[in-house]
Amino acid sequence: MGSAVEIEDETVVALRAALGRTIDSHEVEAFLRAVGVKDVNGDVTDRKKFPPSSEFVNYRPHGVSLCFENGKLDTVHCYSRGVDGYGEFAGALPSGIAMTSAAVDVVRALGEPTTKGGVGRMIWLSYDHMGIKFDIAATDWEEPDASIRSVAIWDAN
Repeated sequence: MGSAVEIEDETVVALRAALGRTIDSHEVEAFLRAVGVKDVNGDVTDRKKFPPSSEFVNYRPHGVSLCFENGKLDTVHCYSRGVDGYGEFAGALPSGIAMTSAAVDVVRALGEPTTKGGVGRMIWLSYDHMGIKFDIAATDWEEPDASIRSVAIWDAN
């Protein structure tokens, strides 16, 4: 699991700093730039509102979707290429995990998940205390090399 003090990639630091901020904040802009978004407003591919207070702002070519609750960034969703029409998320993920990591790499890096579940072609691993959930392309737990489809990251504090 690494040392007690791990240095996170600058993308992860920017992502964590953006959580809880508004879309027009410097922190959200810095995170989006770190993952290749050049124009925070112009590169938006679509927005979806879900009453009463949720809005998703999607940057599909960059493999990222931002979920705002009451105007504040609540969750960042990162996608593998081709999942729901998204491109590959190019940024780093917490604890040295990448979108190209396998399910076994996630458990090796983070230990056993807080919760896990799923059916069909979607298994998930959630590390609630860390604010991260992985959706894995697998039909059961016996597929350790199954790929990551998407990752949700939120503020666990």
